[in-house]
Amino acid sequence: MKSSLSLLSSLFCLLLIWTASCKKDPDPAPGGGTTNPGSGTTTTGTAKSSAKAITAFAFSGLNPAITATIDATAKTISATVASGTDVTKLIPTITVSDKATVSPASGVAQDFSKAVTYTVTAEDGSTQAYTANVTKQVNVITSAANDVVYVCGTDDKKLYAIDASTGRKKWEFLSGSVVYSSPIYVDGVVYFGSGDKKIYAVDAGTGAKKWEYLGTNNPSFAPTYADKVIYFADTYNRLIALDASTGTKKWEFTGDDILTNPVVDNGVVYTSVKGRQAVYAIDAATGTKKWQTTTGGSYATGEYSLAVQNGIVYTATTNGKQLQALDAATGTKKWAFTIDGNTTSASPTISDGVVYITDWTQSLYAIDAATGAKKWKYTSFDLSYDPAGPIVQNGVVYVGLSVAVDAATGAKKWSNSVGTKYDISSVLANGVLFGGNISSKTLYAVDATTGVKKWEFALGSNMSSSACVVDKSGKVYYGGSSGMVQ
Repeated sequence: MKSSLSLLSSLFCLLLIWTASCKKDPDPAPGGGTTNPGSGTTTTGTAKSSAKAITAFAFSGLNPAITATIDATAKTISATVASGTDVTKLIPTITVSDKATVSPASGVAQDFSKAVTYTVTAEDGSTQAYTANVTKQVNVITSAANDVVYVCGTDDKKLYAIDASTGRKKWEFLSGSVVYSSPIYVDGVVYFGSGDKKIYAVDAGTGAKKWEYLGTNNPSFAPTYADKVIYFADTYNRLIALDASTGTKKWEFTGDDILTNPVVDNGVVYTSVKGRQAVYAIDAATGTKKWQTTTGGSYATGEYSLAVQNGIVYTATTNGKQLQALDAATGTKKWAFTIDGNTTSASPTISDGVVYITDWTQSLYAIDAATGAKKWKYTSFDLSYDPAGPIVQNGVVYVGLSVAVDAATGAKKWSNSVGTKYDISSVLANGVLFGGNISSKTLYAVDATTGVKKWEFALGSNMSSSACVVDKSGKVYYGGSSGMVQ
């Protein structure tokens, strides 16, 4: 009996062993997983993700919060913050692809006064770098009269419209090349020239292009508007007149090295010619030359504009070291004043019977417009080696953004060190000077009474031309390298 039970126990154990050995291993599943029969489930071994994008970037701690723009193609991040923001310790909130990480980490303060590089690492270990740039916007101007400032960046090829009442950029327009021309505003349209040999007409409200004119050479100076016509110098030898509404060419005058924005007065276009050391008077309607006067000097005023007032054309010679007055009707020389140093790249400005001009000895002169007699001279290291063209308002002469002088006496009222000293001519509107420097890449607003900086706006490149300001009443303040039309 015991042997029977023992035999049965042995058989039962063998049966269990056979059953276990016949149990099938799970089938391999695609991707390295396994399939469990009867369970209907698959365990999958998925490849690691290679996603490594920054999908959102914001400064949530600012009021209001600022959301950056991400260029997925260029791998750049751009944000604009209020001008008073301390950008040296901004804290970004960053969202990246699922299972990816970013360094520096989200929520960690960074110094955005310079570009910051963020590296995103995917789950599979691959990486992608993004460059983040933060720009300070224009601050709100305290005078509600100021509405829009139009200004060109040189190397970034752009025309900017800056809303002065809110402190934000309204729009920007991209031209085809570098821009040295100052913009002008007329009846809701902004006109400027670009290094792509074109004159552009842009809607002042929207930034949309209305028309463009393709010339033969580059228009490097500000165009001039008179009686529904745009006049400009096509660098080196052509003076061209265009219909302001359509951009259609009306006439063309060929000279020699016309390197200036023209001045229009009483139906006559006045321009200076460097190569011939001369001043031309051209009929504004036909493009026919009325007269030509040689000014002398190895370089006549050919790179810089003239000033015309009360039937007199005021022009300067550089190496000739003279300020000259010519009869506007005939070109006959009325008087000449010898300057101590070569005149600068800025042209004369006239106010209340006085001509103001700068020279390369860091000097500003006040000359009697009728007689050519010197009234006073101001010399100071506050002025740059090549000072900007002076502007005059309310008994004060301003040279760029850096110096203000009493117009009657030549006594200094204030000076500052805003930007660099290589100023371009500023614009004075409603008690605020708007301007910049050749190398600062910044548009500044300076209180005209005190010389204290009110705000600054970072451009995308150097600023080589003057701004144009339009206030809410529609009054326009503009100018070129020739000095200002206020």
